[in-house]
Amino acid sequence: MKTRATTAELVAAMRALHQRDRVRLVEDPHALGLCGWHLRLLARLRPVSWFLINHALRDLRPSMLGVLIRARYAEQALEAALRDGIAQYAIIGAGLDSFALRRADLMRRLQVFEIDLPAMQALKRERLRRMGVEPPPGLHFVAADLGEVPVMEALATSSFDAGRPAFLSLLGVTYYLPTEVIAATARSISQAVAPGSRFVLDHMLDDATAGPEHREKRAALKAYVAKRGEPMHSDYSPEEMSELMAEAGFRTLESITMMDLGERFTRELGPLPFEIPGIFACGLYEA
Repeated sequence: MKTRATTAELVAAMRALHQRDRVRLVEDPHALGLCGWHLRLLARLRPVSWFLINHALRDLRPSMLGVLIRARYAEQALEAALRDGIAQYAIIGAGLDSFALRRADLMRRLQVFEIDLPAMQALKRERLRRMGVEPPPGLHFVAADLGEVPVMEALATSSFDAGRPAFLSLLGVTYYLPTEVIAATARSISQAVAPGSRFVLDHMLDDATAGPEHREKRAALKAYVAKRGEPMHSDYSPEEMSELMAEAGFRTLESITMMDLGERFTRELGPLPFEIPGIFACGLYEA
């Protein structure tokens, strides 16, 4: 539990630090409160937080910046799904995600199901109580160890309606899983969701696709997380991920590198306040 919580808190801390930037990919007034006291303190002390991100956690920085890119990509895909009548959203491995708290504009029309370990959800509920924040009515906590229980089996214990199309996200997870586990997870979802359901995920790019200018950062990131007991097991080109998802029962709606997403968001928002990590990609798929 310690490693999982630490990872989730680093993701929340990255969102919190991002709120200082003039151009923001994600607006998140709750991120700081969801952090533990030590990260809240570090985030409030600008010189310390700058040193933490740029030096102490330098090798983790590409992954942390990818948190912001993938969050905006997933939420824009969800908004499109909502316009098409999809009103259920399952967040697989939700951690300390704040979507349901900060997107009240979408929660009026959505039912959100956060799937994660019971201990992680207990931690999050405690943080929300400390913040004085009530979970919105449309938020449902689905406690499950996904190493033991398939995603759709976990959702069956909640008010999730498998007969209606849904939007599902798997973010910050695939690179820690071997290919056979990703394929089995995608297959089990495609076989159980209603036709027209959509699935968004991010993945690490393989060495050839990442390009020579990013290989050093990619290697440093993999070494860093391996030392923390979270080795990365898989990487793919966008074409390889599309093939894997097709075999599992999904057609590709879009497969795009984070560098290309960075260019898209720059056109939309203006120059981004950081270098785009060129070692990840996102994909949107339909059952």
